Amino acid sequence: MARHLRRRWTLFGLALIAIGFATSACTNTEYVEVEQPRFNAPPDSVAGFLGLYDVPTNQTTCGNCHTNNQTEWSGTRHAGAYATLASDPGAQTFCYGCHTVSEKGNIYAANGVPGGWNAVPDSVYHNVQCESCHGPGFTHVTNPNTTNIPLASALVTPAAETCIGCHSGAHHPFAEQWSASAHATLRNEPGGPAETPSSCGAACHSGAGAMAKLSGNAPTNYIGKNTQFPITCAVCHDPHYNTNTGQLRAPIDNPEITANLCTSCHVRGAEATPSFTINSRGAHASQGAVYFGEGAGWTPPGFVFDPDNPVQTSHVTANQRLCAGCHVVKFTTTDASTGEDFTSVGHLFSPNPCKDANGLPAAGDCAYTAAARFWTGCTNSGCHSTEGVAANLFNSTRLEVQVLIDILWVDSDHDTVLEATDGGLLPAVLAQHPSTTVAATDSAWYCCTVDPKDNNLSVAEGALFNARMLGEELYGHNDGSKGIHNKSLYLGLIAGSINAVQDTYGLPDVLSSSQKAAIQKALSAPGIRYTRPLARRQTAAR
Repeated sequence: MARHLRRRWTLFGLALIAIGFATSACTNTEYVEVEQPRFNAPPDSVAGFLGLYDVPTNQTTCGNCHTNNQTEWSGTRHAGAYATLASDPGAQTFCYGCHTVSEKGNIYAANGVPGGWNAVPDSVYHNVQCESCHGPGFTHVTNPNTTNIPLASALVTPAAETCIGCHSGAHHPFAEQWSASAHATLRNEPGGPAETPSSCGAACHSGAGAMAKLSGNAPTNYIGKNTQFPITCAVCHDPHYNTNTGQLRAPIDNPEITANLCTSCHVRGAEATPSFTINSRGAHASQGAVYFGEGAGWTPPGFVFDPDNPVQTSHVTANQRLCAGCHVVKFTTTDASTGEDFTSVGHLFSPNPCKDANGLPAAGDCAYTAAARFWTGCTNSGCHSTEGVAANLFNSTRLEVQVLIDILWVDSDHDTVLEATDGGLLPAVLAQHPSTTVAATDSAWYCCTVDPKDNNLSVAEGALFNARMLGEELYGHNDGSKGIHNKSLYLGLIAGSINAVQDTYGLPDVLSSSQKAAIQKALSAPGIRYTRPLARRQTAAR
């Protein structure tokens, strides 16, 4: 086969000829020329990897037809992957398989034999090209049709046939860290089967749903398209585009909640509304709304939060990568077992991951101290000077939040069910006004109203919404930052809720002087404007 094999054939409009000669009305004929895709003989003829059509211009064979993808790919780091090794004196031979077109990362890996560069190290295989993810293109390019399109995988198994085939290992442990994160779990509503996501999965909890959301529901075609899978690499990253940092499907530095990559999902059900039935479980993925101070929680009477106050704006502008500035931070530490450097790529998505026995970042629960955790996410974000300062601020804020939450509700038996036997103001209200239409086991979702599924949001229900959203271990979908996402808003909403419950239900004044001082301090914080309404009483159903 010639190096630049090229075929052309022409098609005449036979239908036009037949109709044109039969009638005098149709006299225009059309000549259509269809060009077959241009390609060269693949150096690795066994696998059929085509690679570059023209090496000097970095023109891929696939790009001869898929011109838009060629243009977009040419601006990505993948398009210059080979050069990063060529300029690295420490590069090892095995590194090249991931910086070229090879069997790594695509379906050809299932054959168990080398392909592309690893079989024939030819310059046409330089860089991470289309076939690195899609697999060999020879069959498709010689007879293009819809049945032989080589597809990339959006899954993570089998690992060698996906992004994980290259993006793993001590060099850059994306796969290892991601697999320990919550993104790696196919999740559903509490108590629902994990393998059959419901409406939540359609938008965020299933990889396919989240990918569609982030890509504007653009048509997609990939291995695993009809399979339920979690938030894998391809959900957030698009190999074809370099519009956003890290080839992400949406920006991470955009403070517009619905446009930001992270908060496009982490901002669901964050606001209590009069149509309480839709949010009756409590807040759901409220992180974005809390962080930006927009549409978060139930607003107590007399309470106003100004998201444009200087403290709040500096909270956002100092950390221009926003969520990712704390939660996806790359840093280097030492592996105690080997004495070698280890690079964490931040795909545990934790701003303060625990340290394992070898001093490496790990998922899990551990003490919130400078010694037990990495606080690099807090220091690298531009907000805090040292890890010790960050740890101390975290713990002091957490304590302030807990003091106020305990005034509203102490879940004495740790079952996340609001009961009259629990401690705090809300259980006291529940004891006075038990719900008459739901079973006792359902009282975790409703409080203090005759009809919990009506469209009236009582003060107690609003306060309960805030307690669940901002408190620890009171609900499975709370904000989870323990106050760090937005300290002023956190404390202000809880303190305002406390006053509202006291004013509405005529509860005896049992608060200590220190508790009252904590409430006053919270309602005097930057960004908070609060005027306590005149004391009034209302029925529980209002």
